[in-house]
Amino acid sequence: MDFGLSDDQRLLQETVSRFVADRYALDQRKGYLANAAGHDPAVAAELDDLGLSLVQVPEDLGGLGGDAFDALVVGEALGPGLVLEPVLDAMTAVCALGQGVPDVVEAASAHTLALFERGQRHSLKPVGCRVDGQGHLSGEKTLVANVAGLTHALVSALDEAGAVGLYRVALDDDGVTRFDYPLQDGRPFTDLRLEAVPASRIEGIGFAEIEAANARRVIAECAMAVGIMQAAAEMTREYLSVRKQFGRPLAAFQALQFRLVDMNMEVQDARSMAIWAANQANLQSGDALLRAASMAKAKIGRAATLVAEESIQLHGGMGMTLDYGIGAYAKSLTTFNLLNGDVGFHTARVIRLAA
Repeated sequence: MDFGLSDDQRLLQETVSRFVADRYALDQRKGYLANAAGHDPAVAAELDDLGLSLVQVPEDLGGLGGDAFDALVVGEALGPGLVLEPVLDAMTAVCALGQGVPDVVEAASAHTLALFERGQRHSLKPVGCRVDGQGHLSGEKTLVANVAGLTHALVSALDEAGAVGLYRVALDDDGVTRFDYPLQDGRPFTDLRLEAVPASRIEGIGFAEIEAANARRVIAECAMAVGIMQAAAEMTREYLSVRKQFGRPLAAFQALQFRLVDMNMEVQDARSMAIWAANQANLQSGDALLRAASMAKAKIGRAATLVAEESIQLHGGMGMTLDYGIGAYAKSLTTFNLLNGDVGFHTARVIRLAA
């Protein structure tokens, strides 16, 4: 099979890469983090204008008609910028879950996903969030991405019969309380407390559809991690090429060359795994899709740990300074490993689904 980029995908890659280079250099990102919202709303609007949230929406619904390979292209191109906005959430999950609701598709980037609850150990099954007979939703959600400036959340909850559904709630409702915080890599997240908030159910969406949409989000996040790993490996190689010891560049020492080679091999293996998972996302559904996503996260998660640790160690003391960019890449790779299921969770799911 030919995994080369099509002309449209190459143009998409160039567009996103150009935006990242122009608007998301690491020094610029530090400035965005200093804003009260945890990102720059003006830059977020520019990013929204690229229409990335519509990449996988069918053309007859106003989208670009792309597939998981297009999501992979976008994710990897976003990686070097450590983009703060939840672009991949909107592109891979919000639109997938809300395709039957024009308001959701047309304003996908104004929505966030509220799927996790405390104590559930990465499980998407709601326990405490429930909807009563009057259509009011109550409960708490954690690890909700980048709520500042967004208008709605898609919340998983149980109805009176105990069935899992997805509900759209307005974030400016009086019954919504937010507890904002940054993750280790600086990205803004929040916990939501919902008290009798009016909620409209999205028809045709149950637990299976939520799991499938989240699996596609995991695969796109894996692609973004590959982009981050590539950027970290390149920054490390450049550092070793200019930093001198005993009158020679560090890159001239064979032991360090071996470690650079190991890093690059991990990046290439991770990229191959992401491509395979994207292909599976285009072909599979149900347990096969979940297994593919978990295989990708388990493999790429391990690679991310190696690249993060090696890049810091090979930078020496410079790698520990807050002002140097390699630390931001390492923090982001560590955070990737912990969000949406860690390596242990996904390894266990691969074994369970293979049984």
